[in-house]
Amino acid sequence: MSVKVAATGDSLFCAAFPEEYGKIRGGLDGFISACDVRITNLETNLSDFGGYACQYSGGTWLNTRKELFSHLATFGFNFFGTANNHCMDYSYEGMLSTVDFLEGKGLAHAGTGRSLEDAERPAVIQTGGGRVAVIAVDASMEPPSMAGRPSKIFRARPGVNYLRHRSVYRVSPEELAELRSIAASSGVNLIRDGEIEAGYLPPDADGVFCFGGLMFTSDPSMPLSSCDGKDLARLTRCVAGAKEENSIVIVTVHCHDEEGSDPSDPPEYLRQFCRAMIDAGAGAVFGGGVHSLRGMELYRDRPVFYSLGDFIYQGMRVEYLPPDFLEKYGLDPDASAKEGLDARSKGGKIGLQTDEKNYLSVVPRITFGKDRITCLEILPVKLGFGTGDGRLEGLPYAAVGREGRKIFERFSGLSARLGTGMYYDRGIIRVRGLGGGIAEGTGGSD
Repeated sequence: MSVKVAATGDSLFCAAFPEEYGKIRGGLDGFISACDVRITNLETNLSDFGGYACQYSGGTWLNTRKELFSHLATFGFNFFGTANNHCMDYSYEGMLSTVDFLEGKGLAHAGTGRSLEDAERPAVIQTGGGRVAVIAVDASMEPPSMAGRPSKIFRARPGVNYLRHRSVYRVSPEELAELRSIAASSGVNLIRDGEIEAGYLPPDADGVFCFGGLMFTSDPSMPLSSCDGKDLARLTRCVAGAKEENSIVIVTVHCHDEEGSDPSDPPEYLRQFCRAMIDAGAGAVFGGGVHSLRGMELYRDRPVFYSLGDFIYQGMRVEYLPPDFLEKYGLDPDASAKEGLDARSKGGKIGLQTDEKNYLSVVPRITFGKDRITCLEILPVKLGFGTGDGRLEGLPYAAVGREGRKIFERFSGLSARLGTGMYYDRGIIRVRGLGGGIAEGTGGSD
């Protein structure tokens, strides 16, 4: 028997959907509901503002009242990933309120929990074609959000299932020598050098030089980024263990990191991680976090989507923001969220909400057979942009006609950089040579 899995990008969901929205969703609902496993990344907290606002946030403090969850539920998702950089915006109370709410509804979720063991544990969805395990990972977290293990003395720490990495900037040998000279004359590394000498920090790795907290190298063979070895080994074990007990394993990963000259290209460590998950037994990897599309590659005949983009973006409809945010823009601690967001965006002139490419998305639907993928269909999705109605901004609908082709052209172009060929077939993006895709070198229809 087969299993169908659909996944969306980030549901940055903060406000009610207006009644008019139901009339413009198009074929989106049917495309998702036809699947056994329906995945989204819940990029908000579910609480009623009863806890503390954390001192830091994922950029904007995100929280959605529990009573509004019914609007998101209309899409029929049966898995919610909670591993993202906003999971601790409202500290442990907000994160655990989200976990408790989803569990109270009987909804599968993964990515955060009361311990690292909880956070890394896969959610399991029973389908007519077998058990599907879903593991959610955050690669763009702040250290205080990392879940922890217990010991004989200490309780486990609530938090997120994390993946750390190391990044370096590549410069010429002459530039590296200049950085060393500047560091020596300015004292920028004085405190760090003292902490290394006293044993509070480990020595820098061979071939890199730290300048003001940033790592530089002149070694052309050194990757610009690489996964933390212990984290990668732990997550590999999680996937391999899940594969032993389940028919299919899916991994979702939240990554905001960019490197090189084009933010649309996935960083090296993300590619390293995703391939390791496939090697460990994952049937597919779905990425998100960067708020725009990244390409898809086939690795060992398994799809890796480096970013599905946003599925919902209501970042300008946040209900409240804490004083930490408002005071940064010279506002009163009791100013409204709208005042704060207007100040940050300079009256709506800058920010994520001003760039239409952040409102382009895709929803893949994968059919898994007994030992291979038998069908891969990718639906172009557009989020409301420039609608003139703030209530409809950032809400998704199935893109058709010119809008659908525009998304195809962008997504296929990004995927071509990763060696993946695609074609557009009656409103669906297909991959050449995989899951119903036509053979390389033949054409498809619009």
